[in-house]
Amino acid sequence: MNRGESLGEPRLGRVSYINCFPIFYPLEKGLIKLSARIVADHPSSLNSLLAAGNLEVTAVSSIAYARGHRSCVALPGLGIACDGAVWSVALLSRKPLSQLDGERISLTPYSATSIALLQIILSRFYGIEADYFDRPRGAPPWWGDPQATLVIGDEALRIACLHSEEAEFMYDLGAEWKRFTGKQMVFALWVARRDFMEEQPDLLRQTWRALQEAKSWSGSHRRFIAAQAQSLIGIPAEVLEDYFRHIKYELYADGLQQFFEYAWRCGLLDSQVKAEVWRDTVAADVKHGKNQ
Repeated sequence: MNRGESLGEPRLGRVSYINCFPIFYPLEKGLIKLSARIVADHPSSLNSLLAAGNLEVTAVSSIAYARGHRSCVALPGLGIACDGAVWSVALLSRKPLSQLDGERISLTPYSATSIALLQIILSRFYGIEADYFDRPRGAPPWWGDPQATLVIGDEALRIACLHSEEAEFMYDLGAEWKRFTGKQMVFALWVARRDFMEEQPDLLRQTWRALQEAKSWSGSHRRFIAAQAQSLIGIPAEVLEDYFRHIKYELYADGLQQFFEYAWRCGLLDSQVKAEVWRDTVAADVKHGKNQ
């Protein structure tokens, strides 16, 4: 008996940050019908659950996909990305970024892709080799007294929008990536386990359609979505509405491939990787974010 039959419905990973709220609100409220068991967790935890075979479909960090791409396929037209500033992935620093060579930098324990992106930006674009260390889960950003600290998700968004953290310098990593590469940055993409794709193609089609419909619905109801999200994060709805315009739920193939290339050249991947995108008749017209 395969996973889909034993479960009765696929397990769908949900990043437990506000950036995924627009996709999952219409699904969790029944506005878009989907028979799935939604599992919410931090990006790093979803990466582990997918690798262990405990999720059938999920948003997974781009670097985790690259490291385990043989076991899953990317779903077209779905990602967590930005085209410039992203607001929710940032480096806070006590000195200019160009002066961080050899300094201690604290890394978030919740995101592998943001860590890889920071290392690429500092090493490749600034020629900086820093002394990185991981702070414990639940620790505040400045735990360990670093010179700079990487923050992501809701924590970074609160800091960026509400100025709730003292730091002389704040660098938006989406903006930094765009400045040096001219491309969009794909932080995460939706994937399906290869065995689920082969054993349960109809369930995969249903899940993919529902995610696409949820993305479209929220794009047409952005103000409403922002109002609903306000109570969850304590940020004004008008700010969240603008934030949801910055987040792009697309799979930008060129930007993703550029990230993989730099990650390999910086020694963050053992080999070069090219994303394998699921091909199916229901997804034939999706352009994979190339020119979106």
